[in-house]
Amino acid sequence: MRRLVQNGMRALKAADLQAAADFCRRALGEMPDMPGAHYLAALIALESADFRVAAKALRKTVALRDDHSAAWAQLARVYLMTGEFVKAEGCLENAVNTERGRGAVADLIGTAFRLAGNLEASRHWHERAVASEPDQVSFLINLANVCLYFGELQEAEDHLNRCLELQPSNPQVHWLLSRTAKVENVWHIEAMQDLVAEQRDPRGLAYLHYAIGKEAEDIESWQLAVDAFLQGAKARRAAVDYDEQNEIEVFEAASELFTAEWLGQQEPGPNVAAPIFIVGEPRSGTTLLDRMLAAHSAVNSAGELRHFGFATRKAAGVDESRQFSPELLRAAAAADAAQIGVEYLRSTENLIGSAAHLIDKLPVNYLYLPLILAALPNAKILHMRRDPMDACFAMYKQLFGDAYLYSYDQQEIARHYDRYSKLMATWRERFPGRFMDVDYEDLVADTEETLRSVFEHVGLSWQRQCMDFHTAPGVVTTASAAQVREMPHQRSIGRWRRYEKYLAPMREVLEAEGLV
Repeated sequence: MRRLVQNGMRALKAADLQAAADFCRRALGEMPDMPGAHYLAALIALESADFRVAAKALRKTVALRDDHSAAWAQLARVYLMTGEFVKAEGCLENAVNTERGRGAVADLIGTAFRLAGNLEASRHWHERAVASEPDQVSFLINLANVCLYFGELQEAEDHLNRCLELQPSNPQVHWLLSRTAKVENVWHIEAMQDLVAEQRDPRGLAYLHYAIGKEAEDIESWQLAVDAFLQGAKARRAAVDYDEQNEIEVFEAASELFTAEWLGQQEPGPNVAAPIFIVGEPRSGTTLLDRMLAAHSAVNSAGELRHFGFATRKAAGVDESRQFSPELLRAAAAADAAQIGVEYLRSTENLIGSAAHLIDKLPVNYLYLPLILAALPNAKILHMRRDPMDACFAMYKQLFGDAYLYSYDQQEIARHYDRYSKLMATWRERFPGRFMDVDYEDLVADTEETLRSVFEHVGLSWQRQCMDFHTAPGVVTTASAAQVREMPHQRSIGRWRRYEKYLAPMREVLEAEGLV
């Protein structure tokens, strides 16, 4: 039976899910109470993003063997990805208490703590994983990522250079390395160009092209940069499944459902002024504003939380894999908004600490804006705006994880931006004065005056230290991690014009909609 499970693990590692499942079924058929077989079943389900089956198999694993630290860590990850934050805390505690010095388990625990937002604990466990197995590249990558979050760029670079000694052609490592510093020469670019010729995997190509583009901008080689961004976006678009029709229907449903009359009929949620939501498009300055506010003594930033969405799903009784759907919004509009507010506050209770206010800066929460007004009527909402061409180009030249799938095609990104812009105009008309628009250009050109207006809107006293946000300690887990550790600057304003002739498809759509 152990050999069957071992063979199943090997098949899973080789991405042969069918063979892995066959070995797993045989093992469970012969020995239904074998913990290792249930754990294998969970890993197979995770590979297919079937969180319900994975959670069931992991619960069975720890019921049969309560010291299975890897299963506890995996179960914590599943709960964190499905919004069961309290359950995740208990599983993480059990994982920590049962861990016995294995690098792979330490790395799993570190990943779970990262998902939970505890970056200090995440770094500790990733350091333990690397100390246990110093030559395991995946462990070194995870530790380097955490170092980047803390702004420890030299430490991250050291870990990544070690990765390259072990795996010189690893595309992800080269991409991460490009983010650790501003380069001054072409040697790394030339090394990556050699790797592009050998790379066949679309995701690997995307890593390399986006890294080349970033470093080409560093040395102001604009033609090389735009060629790399175009190729990177093409490679990434070939590997993602973007459902534009679903997005169209989501925006239409939001506009149709959440009217001023709808809001007037809602029983208001908890009378709490703690949450501050920062919304907008990615790469529009949301992280910059977050860092400025987080430098205030009364404010704690929790980063990009999905807690409001999970609270909405729970109240609406919706369980599906898509982050947004018309069905979810229809169920949310009929749900108890006050219950959403209560659940959101309960799930974020451990994140606010001793501060009076908690920042939640998930950009796409603008889709939930009327629900936030109903569920948390005293919460403050700040909407970051940016020049449409600058905003769209900034997204286009950024390699995201598994979010913002519209951002790898110029016309798709422009059509998305048009939908977003129209929806925000609808919210502005229906809910006047309930949120504040903050222009990125004002924030970087006239920082103090703009920031004072923001503080007045959210009810905070002025603190001079917020102007020195770039020197304040703290973690940044977004693509802007490097930029927000320096003084506000205007270098990014109008940057798209350097590449104007290559961005015609994007501009044509925005011009047709009157946005440019």
